[in-house]
This record gives sequence, structure tokens and C-alpha cells, in this order.
Amino acid sequence: MKKAQVARIILIESIADKLNRLLEDENRTKELLKINPSTYRDVAAHIKTIRSESSEREKNLISELSLAERELLSDIALRLIELRISKFRQDPESDVTNLAPEERYIVEPLVQSRKRFDRIGQAILNGQTAELERVSEVVKQKYVIVRFTQPYSAISGTDLATYGPFEPEDVAILPLENAKSLAKTGIIARNWIEPEE
Repeated sequence: MKKAQVARIILIESIADKLNRLLEDENRTKELLKINPSTYRDVAAHIKTIRSESSEREKNLISELSLAERELLSDIALRLIELRISKFRQDPESDVTNLAPEERYIVEPLVQSRKRFDRIGQAILNGQTAELERVSEVVKQKYVIVRFTQPYSAISGTDLATYGPFEPEDVAILPLENAKSLAKTGIIARNWIEPEE
């Protein structure tokens, strides 16, 4: 076995071992543990380096090992994220600084949702119809960035503006309600419906 392959096997073990230890430690405690902020980026960077070696078309040993390694690392990382997000949901008042940036990205809408729920509850309790009308207007005026997967003619948005025509791979900003209906029919990529930031 070549030196580079031995070194890579040691690196593989250390990344897989590190992730597995994190998962085991997280399973042992009720509180959310602090992890290295670059944990998921480190895993992704390693997977990126071995991606060229793992081809689903090729059936050689190195390709099969690389593919298995990618799947294993990805599986452990996703299980770790799910466990940590589950813990956060049980105690949304817990310290978000213990979350990795990717985890914060996931929980941010949960925190925002809780605040919005409380705000609506207070508006109803206090009879603040103006606040409820303002919220209704905010929802109607939400825009998202979308990517078209197929050609599509010009459309009239819910804001009465004209958008398009579009070609495959075009990226556009559309009203959220228009984007939702286009996603249902497969005209735009579902994973691209992201609120404009």
C-alpha cells in the first residue's frame, strides 16, 4: 500500500471517528453540546476531495470504497444534525451559540416562527386588528429567488407585475405565491424557493 493511501485511511478514520464520537457524546447528554463550528464544512471538504474517486458508473475497489465512505460520513453528519436540532426544539431557549452555523441556519426559522406566534397571539388578545392587517400585507408581498427547470411564458404576478418569459436555468425573483404554484407543477426547482435575503 502506498504512503498516500495509508495516510488517507488514517484521515478517513479520524474524520469518521470524530463524527461518531460527536454523535455518541450528543446522545449521552440532554443538553446541547458545543461543537467545532467547522465540523460540517470539514466533512464536506473531505467528501469533496474523494468525490472524484467515487463513481457510481465504475465498479473498482477504490471507487466503491470512496462511495461507501461518502455515504457513511454523510449519514453520520445528518444524524448528528437531526439529533442536535431535536434537542434545540425541546428547549428553544437554549444557547444558540452551541449550534454550528449550518444548524443555526436550520433553527432560525423555528425561532422566528415562535416569535411570530407570540406576536399574533398578543395581537388577538389585545384586539390589535391593525397589526393583523399589517402581517397579512407582509405575507402577500413576500418574494423569493427561483430557478426555472423548463421554458415558461410570461406570467402576471400576484403583485400584478409581469415576469418572464423564462428559459431553463433562468433565475428570477417572483412573488412567493406564484413560486409555490410553479413549484407544484415542476416549472421551477423546489429547492430554490428561498426567501430573498
